[in-house]
Amino acid sequence: MTSRMPSVGGLTQTGGYVEAGAVRNADEWFRLMVETGLAPGLRALGLSGNGRHFRVIENAHVGQISILQSAKSSTYSTRFTLSLSVTATDEWASQLRIRPYTRAAGHTGAGWQERIGNLMLVGSGVPIGDLWWKIEAGRPFANLSAEVLTAVREFGLPAIRGQIRARVH
Repeated sequence: MTSRMPSVGGLTQTGGYVEAGAVRNADEWFRLMVETGLAPGLRALGLSGNGRHFRVIENAHVGQISILQSAKSSTYSTRFTLSLSVTATDEWASQLRIRPYTRAAGHTGAGWQERIGNLMLVGSGVPIGDLWWKIEAGRPFANLSAEVLTAVREFGLPAIRGQIRARVH
């Protein structure tokens, strides 16, 4: 059991955090937040999917939300953002057939793609810009998950649906 590992303030000598008998670093903590916080929340908003890719299919178009983790992370924290896209279903299906790796990388081929921060307007309608959330290993993430899901509900899904409407009409 990991609880016998020497620790200071919950941080073990190996650089992970002790949580319910398991040592977790920032990457593992991030995966836990996605699996237990973001994924169920995105499904509750009407998206389907798993891992870090969730989608809604409407009017022969696929709207996708991809959770992108920064390549620069430490044992203690990591950052992530959301990439949103809309692609016609025939284009989306052909891209998966021709280059299945592109989906995993968050590429959508033709269509619309935007980061969530560029859709979130503040003040007099100015976009926040490049928005990254930070999660720290061992810290509660319920409020962080709720904040991300609010951004999806208030800005992400309306933008996706607006892009689909623009392509249909």
